[in-house]
Amino acid sequence: MGDPSARPAIDLGRLAPDLQSTCGDYCGSYRDRLAQAVRRGDGGGAVVKMHARILDGLLGALYCAADAAARAEGHEPKGRVALVAVGGYGRESVGLCSDVDVLFLCDDPSDRHVGALAEGLLYPLWDIGLDIGHAVRGVDETLELSREDLRTATTLLDMRRVAGDKNNLDELVGRARRGLLNEGLDLFLAQLADDVEERHGRFGGSLFLLEPEVKLGCGGLRDLDVAVWAAKAHWGAESTADLVRHGALLQREVEELETAEEMLWRVRNLLHLRAGRRQDRLTFEDQEEIATELGFVHGVTLAVEQFMQAYYRHARVVEQTTERMLARARQTVRTSPAQREDLGGGLMLFDGHVTLADTDGLESDPVLALRLYAEVAKRSAPPYPFARDAIARAAAEPAWTERLRASPEANQLFLDALSCAAKAPVKRSSILAELHEVGLMLGMVPEFEPVTGRVQHDVYHVYTVDVHSVAAVDRLRAIKRGDYASTQPMASRLAAELPRPAPLFLGLLLHDIGKAHGKDHSRKGAIMAKPIAERLGLSAVDVAHVVWLVEEHLSLYHWAMRRDTSDPEVIREVANQ
Repeated sequence: MGDPSARPAIDLGRLAPDLQSTCGDYCGSYRDRLAQAVRRGDGGGAVVKMHARILDGLLGALYCAADAAARAEGHEPKGRVALVAVGGYGRESVGLCSDVDVLFLCDDPSDRHVGALAEGLLYPLWDIGLDIGHAVRGVDETLELSREDLRTATTLLDMRRVAGDKNNLDELVGRARRGLLNEGLDLFLAQLADDVEERHGRFGGSLFLLEPEVKLGCGGLRDLDVAVWAAKAHWGAESTADLVRHGALLQREVEELETAEEMLWRVRNLLHLRAGRRQDRLTFEDQEEIATELGFVHGVTLAVEQFMQAYYRHARVVEQTTERMLARARQTVRTSPAQREDLGGGLMLFDGHVTLADTDGLESDPVLALRLYAEVAKRSAPPYPFARDAIARAAAEPAWTERLRASPEANQLFLDALSCAAKAPVKRSSILAELHEVGLMLGMVPEFEPVTGRVQHDVYHVYTVDVHSVAAVDRLRAIKRGDYASTQPMASRLAAELPRPAPLFLGLLLHDIGKAHGKDHSRKGAIMAKPIAERLGLSAVDVAHVVWLVEEHLSLYHWAMRRDTSDPEVIREVANQ
């Protein structure tokens, strides 16, 4: 039945002679409407929802025609049948050239009426080139498959009736809620988390790629789906208001997520419109065209660089929200007491994780956040997800970070974390990357905000300025730790013996901080670096060294990449400078 090259067993054309022409005209008309909506800048979410509703009208009408034709051929139904939208179509989020997935949910998949109905509906759509996938299953089979197949399990959270009997869909959803999404909830959420990790690895492992994948990459629309699935499965949330009511997200976080979703859909719709097919990779050429379509104009920085900075910031919101939502949903009630140890200073060790002794402690003592990460590095124990969430939420409040920066203890803890060589039990094994993830790095160095998510639009820069800077510090950390002792023995020995590591690490972190302020970024960055180093409590000598390193970092790059560093004259020149 699923072979588009075969012909249906029933003659649907006898009931509707101009059916293919009518379907073609209908699809052509709606494609023009959708394209016009994208070109005039209609909301990305509004366009994909309109697309789903247009498809509802087409498939609903075809279902009625195919049902009548099947009955006219003598194929009476043996039980309940429903046409169910699944996947993106079920979520009412269908991109311009996205495929469409449906399920014929029935009591008896071998029923000849169901086969004739499916053929009568699908063949006219295949004939006009609509990419529609389908399955024919009963309630029991769907539930059984969902226990083994994550994709089927997620469709249970997105299903929506388009036509036919409503009762068997209600039965399926009800049984799924009582079974898979109740007793099997922990397994489902674990599978979601594993799938996210595997998919991110497959698409590059970072949202800050030169040409990101808007649907399946880090911070893409599939991550957004995962956050929604976790919320539906754990809290039964059907709206953003539900998420706020259950405490899964703050209202501010909901608004940030909705803005990010709107940006991702607008970009994806423009990609599909430009390509005339399903195209989800945001290439260099696409970036330049879409930046103009979205209204970005050249200023101090190129329009395309402004656009990509906005894109990366929104994608980061999606990635972080997905990560937090999964962590919150997976917090389970313990059946046995956890081991606890008071660490002092408002912290404790709980079940092998570093956490807050008092949930309200962060508000009265912002330095607790950096103390927590100092213990994470010291004890090689991960931060407790709840505590990590609390820190990320606090770090988003300007008044809180201002109080944090005013603390000499916080300044010293930040410098210690910056130059800490130990691998930490956090993502990418980097304390600095973790501080950036939760907002503490920006809290301590707000001057980094303009270069967060900022990309250089050329083939030499792969990461955004902030991620490049953190990665550079991590490489220095690895050299100091001895990870490159066999390939870079002298650098490793010198790094390990650094008498004052703070100025070198801070200079490296700040070396590109001037890139948001136009040309001559090394000189402008050096001017910016001085008050930052002073605020962090460095001595006058160390402040001078930080400023010098930032101002001269391009000279160092020139020597390293364009000169023979084994030449004694080059070595003497570097030493003299």
